[in-house]
Parts: sequence; structure tokens; C-alpha cells
Amino acid sequence: MPTPRFRGQGITMQMVPEELAMNEELENAIKTVVEQCPDASEEDIKTEFERYERDFLIPPKDALRSVLRKFSAGDVKISTSNTTRESKKVENFNSLSGEDKNIEIEVKVITFNPWSREIRGQQRQMGYGMIEEDPWGKSNTRQRWKYTDWGNHSETMKPGSIIRIEGASVNEYEGKLSLNINQSSRIVVLQEGDENIPTLNEPINISEINNIDGVVTVIGRVVSRNENTIERKDGSGTLNMVKGQIADSSGKIGFVSWVDFDYQVGDLIKIEKSQIKRFRETPELNIGQYTKVENFRDSKFPSLEDLNSTTKQNIANLRDGMREIDITVEIKKWIKREFTNDEGEKKTVWSGEIIDSTGKCRMTSWQDIGIKEKDLPVWLSLEGVRVRSWQGIPDITIDNIEQVKKHEEAVWESIEDSNEFNVVTPEEIINSGSRANIETQGVIVSIRNDSGIIWRDENRRVLKEDDDRTDAVKDLRIRMIMDDGDNCISVIMNRQSSEKFIQKSMEELSDTNKETFVKELRTKMLGFPVNLKGRSIVDQQGAMFLAEDLEIIERDPKAFAMEIKTKWGI
Repeated sequence: MPTPRFRGQGITMQMVPEELAMNEELENAIKTVVEQCPDASEEDIKTEFERYERDFLIPPKDALRSVLRKFSAGDVKISTSNTTRESKKVENFNSLSGEDKNIEIEVKVITFNPWSREIRGQQRQMGYGMIEEDPWGKSNTRQRWKYTDWGNHSETMKPGSIIRIEGASVNEYEGKLSLNINQSSRIVVLQEGDENIPTLNEPINISEINNIDGVVTVIGRVVSRNENTIERKDGSGTLNMVKGQIADSSGKIGFVSWVDFDYQVGDLIKIEKSQIKRFRETPELNIGQYTKVENFRDSKFPSLEDLNSTTKQNIANLRDGMREIDITVEIKKWIKREFTNDEGEKKTVWSGEIIDSTGKCRMTSWQDIGIKEKDLPVWLSLEGVRVRSWQGIPDITIDNIEQVKKHEEAVWESIEDSNEFNVVTPEEIINSGSRANIETQGVIVSIRNDSGIIWRDENRRVLKEDDDRTDAVKDLRIRMIMDDGDNCISVIMNRQSSEKFIQKSMEELSDTNKETFVKELRTKMLGFPVNLKGRSIVDQQGAMFLAEDLEIIERDPKAFAMEIKTKWGI
């Protein structure tokens, strides 16, 4: 076969073997796509392959499945000389069942937790975490699934990345579905993430654990420990465990050890490769057979006394599920209530409102702590209490009177109005627990299309357009996103606050087209700074602000333009 030559502007070029092989590879790939997608244009197919090669440096053989997916309308087959492999292409997790294999789906990586384990005498690098369907935001609700990576894809599965998984399978355990990313699976990065995957052996500050999941290594001093015995779920006997807390200069965290734990209060230890478990919203270190615990030496590490004095909590940092916390509060309201439980027993509970300089929340006691309403305000120091949440707002629970120390004199000057709103930044909202009576500012950067009139069923679930509305109840809401230049949070206004802001009742909006309503909101609000008052709910899904009041901040255009010029030196 003669060597191909090309001529142009007096230059003779000889095609090298690699280029010839690439052309043959491209022709074969185009032929495969045309066979399965006869309605597609060969020129369009060629252009798509060239785009993958030019923009992503992906050769035709590796881009074949992606190009097939673009030009096909359903499941695709890729034929080779050896096998015919069927791929099930889906857009959401609801389309999957426990029997599905060789799946293709685009997802967003929420977390990736590396894990190393010895299997059959060899050290295997694996990972696990959470992925989210519909990464391009085509629907209003998105599910998250757990996954296990058996193929060491840590380089392509960075948190925040949008990826296409090819060749995955579904795992079903006790009725729950998760995704297996196998050794043979292929990961295509569609959008790079910006978060680094943690290193297993590198110690981190305890305060960082609130915002991550997975396996971590920490250094801390044991500040409490309690031995417990629990019944096994299968009734086969009992199980010994040790629960307690360790602390460093950044904070304190609870731990549960299911193996021998021979360390006492005051010991400085290093816990290596401990799994983070969550009780409601509160992280906890799980010490098992793969965790290594050892004494650690550091002469500059804070003493037990120093840690106890610096790791006291405040209301702003309370999270659902916290246990054994120490906090000082001021009681503003306190009432006694009697009720009959499901077993017909009469019970008494005391509850009220507490406050400190960072915010306010509720407090409940199952014993009489000797406080009368006429004595208020009263200052208490609480030790070893726990936190539960009601509608996202923390509620401190006192189980016995030994947890309470009453101060005879005021610890601080009484906070006059418990309805006063604490001014916080969006960053403080994101990094703290759920809070009530807070005020913040930012710029509205998005108004959701599902704002306006909605319908709810008897469980308050929002109905879709094609759902049965026979017994549905009409409601009103506004959903938006606020940004302050560094952080953004979701904002929701219910019917009451929405009517207050737009100065119209829900009945007056009944005849207004939803698209028109959203368009008017965007004209009025997009790009404008606002002041919000209300409460926040912070969990693993992120931060949400439930606005009771929204006020658009008026600003002079000329003065604002001058401010921007000065800031950027224009």
C-alpha cells in the first residue's frame, strides 16, 4: 500500500503510522455509530468525535460510548470482535432496581472517602460516599445514593465533580439500594470538582469533622469515658462498648469504641482511621477492628483543665443529636406541663426558652430543677446534657438534676428582649447549627421556577403537575438563592411571609399565571441586596433560611457605582 501524501502551499507531508491508525480508529468508530443510529449524519458523528479529541483529549475508541449515547434514543450496544455488551442508560435512581447491571448514569459526587483493606493477602484501595442524581438540575428534587468504589477511582471522583459512570451495578441490602462502581467501570469527568480528598493518615482538627464524612485520623485528649453493655439486635447476648469524648484546642467530639479501650480521662491519644458516624446531625467517631488507637506525646498539647474550660458550647453551635455538652444559659421563660403518655401514665415536664449572646433555643427538663416563673431570669450552668431538635430548632434536654448548677448572681447582663434578632453572616449560618431569631444580608441571585401557588397533600408533600389534587390544599411559597460574595444559602418564604412581602393574598394570586408571577419577582428582586430575618436549618444537605421577613435594601445607583470603582481601583 503506497504511503498517503498531502500537498498544500508547496509543502509535502507524510502521514506517520500513529496518524494512520487514528484515522482507521475514527472510521471504525463512525461506522459503529452509523450502524446503531442510521438517522444520524456521518458528518455530525465525525464532528462529535473530533470535539472529544480536541477539547478533552479522548480518542475515538474511548469516546465511542459517549457519542453513541448522544445520537441514540435509549439503551446502547457496543459490539467488538469478542463481546456484545448492553448498557442501561438512566437519568435518575428511580429507574434502577436491585438486579440492574452495566448501568450508565451522570451524577454529582458529594463525598468520597478513601478506604484501605487487606483482601486475600493484598492491600486494596477502595472508596465510598454519596452521589446525587440529576447533576444538571433538570428536576426540583434530587435523590442521593450511597456508593462503593471497588476500582480505586479516587483521581476522578473528587467531591463536587460531575461525572458519568459507565459499567456500574446496583447493590441491594436489607431493601436499600446503593451503587457499586466496579473495577471494570469507566468514569468520565464532565465537570471538575474543587474539593480535595482527605488523606487517611494525616491528623485533622476535631472542628473540621462537622463538615466531612468518611474515615479520619485525630489527636485528642480523653475528657470523658463510660463503659456500657447493650443487648445484641439478634438477641444472641450482650455487647460491651465504651462511650466518651475527646477534645483538642478546636473542639470536642464523642466516640464509641466496640473494641478494648484502655485509655482513661486525661490521656492524650491518636485515633487513626476512625469511621465518622452520625447520630441525627451530630458526628461521632466509631472505633472498630480496623481503627488504630495509641498514646501520643506532645508537651504543648492543652491540659485537661484548659480543654474543659475552652470547649464549652454556645447556642449557635448546638446540633441535633449532641450529647454530654456543657453550656451556660439564661432562662427567659419556664413553664410546667402535665400530660398522659401512650401507656396511660401521667407525666410532668418542664420547658421554656433559653438564651445566650449567640442566640436562643428551647430547653426541656424531666425533673423539677427548682425554678419558678417569678424568679426569672435565672442563669444555669449545664453539664452532660443532650440536644434534640424540633422543626430544626435545638432543644436542650435535662435528664437529671445533677446536670444543673444554678448561679445565685447574674453571669452576664440580662439580655433584655429574647425576640431580638442576632445579626450573622451567611458563612456563620453555614458553619453553625440550626438557629432561630437570626438576621443576615446578601444579594438575591436566583428565583426558583417552582415559586408561587403550589398544592400539598395531607402530609404537606408538594404535588407535581400530574398528581391527583382531589384532597389537596393550596399553598404559597417563594424559593430563592441568596449570595453574599463568599457563600450562598437557599431561602424559603412560606405563605405568611410571602403575602407580607408581595402585599397580596394567596387568593388574589389565584388567577395569576405562575410564569408571570416568577418573572415579576425576578424583575423586582434579582441582583438586589436584601435583609432577611428568620431561622435557619443546617444539615448534611446544606443550609436553608426560613425567612419570616424580607426587606429589599435601597441603594443609590451612583453611590453604589462609586463604591465599586473605589473597591476595584477603577
